[in-house]
Amino acid sequence: MNQTVESVSSSLFREYLYRNNYRSTLEAFDREVPRTNESITNRLELAKILHILKLIKANKHREKPYSSMAEMIVADLMSKASLRNPEICIEEQKHSGEVNSDGLVIKGTFSVAKSDLRHERKKKCGDPKVIGHGHHASNSSTNSPASMDKISSTSFSKARLLRSGHLKHVTKTKPLWEQDALLVVGNSQKVNESNQYIPARPLSRQRNSYNEFESLLEDSESPGVSGTNNLIMEDNSVFKSSKQSEDLEFIDIEGEIDAEVQNLSLNSKQHPQGHIRRAILENLTINEAINLREIIFGNANGTSFNPEWEQQSFIFNDKPQLEFGLVQHKGGPCGILAAVQASVIKHLVENCGGNLSPSNAERQTVLVKVLAAILWQAANYAGGCKSAIVCSDSGRAKFHSSILYRNDGITEKIQVTRCQSLGATESCIKEFLPQFQNSMGKGCILFLYSVVLSRGISTVKVDMDEPGSVLMANHGYCSQELVNLMTMGYAAQNVFNNVIDLDGKILKGAREARDIGFLTLYEYYKVFEVGSYLKNPTSGVWVICSESHYSVLFSKNGCCNPHETTNLYYYDSLGNQDSLYKLSVYPDSGVQSNDDDPPLELCIRTRWKNAKVDWNGAEPLL
Repeated sequence: MNQTVESVSSSLFREYLYRNNYRSTLEAFDREVPRTNESITNRLELAKILHILKLIKANKHREKPYSSMAEMIVADLMSKASLRNPEICIEEQKHSGEVNSDGLVIKGTFSVAKSDLRHERKKKCGDPKVIGHGHHASNSSTNSPASMDKISSTSFSKARLLRSGHLKHVTKTKPLWEQDALLVVGNSQKVNESNQYIPARPLSRQRNSYNEFESLLEDSESPGVSGTNNLIMEDNSVFKSSKQSEDLEFIDIEGEIDAEVQNLSLNSKQHPQGHIRRAILENLTINEAINLREIIFGNANGTSFNPEWEQQSFIFNDKPQLEFGLVQHKGGPCGILAAVQASVIKHLVENCGGNLSPSNAERQTVLVKVLAAILWQAANYAGGCKSAIVCSDSGRAKFHSSILYRNDGITEKIQVTRCQSLGATESCIKEFLPQFQNSMGKGCILFLYSVVLSRGISTVKVDMDEPGSVLMANHGYCSQELVNLMTMGYAAQNVFNNVIDLDGKILKGAREARDIGFLTLYEYYKVFEVGSYLKNPTSGVWVICSESHYSVLFSKNGCCNPHETTNLYYYDSLGNQDSLYKLSVYPDSGVQSNDDDPPLELCIRTRWKNAKVDWNGAEPLL
């Protein structure tokens, strides 16, 4: 896959934030620059693209390794800059156990002094007192201490050693000229067993490739060098080496990368890579944006989302015993929140032993599965798109206002990811979960768009009974079609069973028994008829519609018999509850409903006929 500079840069920045534990900044960056299909989520893959495997290996030898790739790159560039520009070198620059960019090991500690830099400049200017690379002024066969001092004083400077990448073993903390035995990797001065310096031909400063390393190995087989079998180490220990390895230590960096480097993901949350790679990321077109706004609002150049929608995401409650619950800030998106909340409760009751106080990680995992399941259901119910579509905020407008479309600051920034499987959908939701959970963000809007596009705009129109119907009711409330789309997978306008032929006009309702049920106050007022499919859900979880507001009622024991005593629990995301309401229901108790009864009791009696409802000491909700 061809990577753009932007995708590599953003991935490198994410790696820096993640490795340094700047989690809140990372979440903010993900919101501003959402991850795409081009985002690199594996450190080894990123290292290969940047060609910094050697730097990573070098970093492992540092006394205090850098934590991120960005720091490694910056440190390497600063080191190279200081060596190529002697004027910016400091009096003494310490190095310890590093590997330079050529892949050669620098062992020990050494310093670069200004005197060496002046020495280097003299050679560049042709000072007759300074002999060129790898030679000395006196006879090369001279082995007296004086001549050795002269050799040391005229040897190439440490700055050049560093720049060329040829310094290998240096006695720790001693200046270069005080070393008892100096070994320079490549073809330069060496020490044989008799402590005699062996001159060699000048080195090229451009030998940085693997092929040139091999040529150095070949050159090292000269008779004078082949006799050097004992290499002097920092701790004065001695080890035997072969002819080819005594002069050059070459490290196969890529082959020795740790499993940690290979496997660690750059994401703060891991996800199956294969699933993400099967997803297709696209920008929303202006025609799709027009159709999307029209099916929701009726037009694309006028009404859009109110502040209640723009500031609502899927945020969990942190109050004790209510950790399962979502929190709604203001009225409006309650239909979507109630549908998602019902599915979260169903999952916890069926798969988590009824634990309604999950940890933050557990409830996020459940949310990912629930959101993905809702999208996959809408996409694969009869007539759907077959591919779930996940909408995310790209942070940038892809088109601008026209005669048929007026920018709303949201829709024109949407990018869509098409997922070909439920697993891919879960992975994609997990990837963009920070956007769906952004506090005071647009998570509900993104999910609404995702469900509609997964179902298909043309299919949603077919689901509805009346041409021109929309998903957003007056005052920013969710229509029944929208709630049904969330809970059943299709935008039916009614909640009775199957269809009704009304003088040739076909009215569509629930087509079969569902996991999530529905009860409404409007049935008490005989405005709605709720069929048995939705009154008897398999999970024992119901979305409640009362006073134009949606909430959730559920049983911890699955779908219960309407003629048996049962305990029900009630949660309202907008209710600012301090605890979960427990209601004991005693059906067939001869209680007659009247308009003064609490609305929730009236809803309950549409299924549990003439039931007495005990609030167990709690104040009834009026």
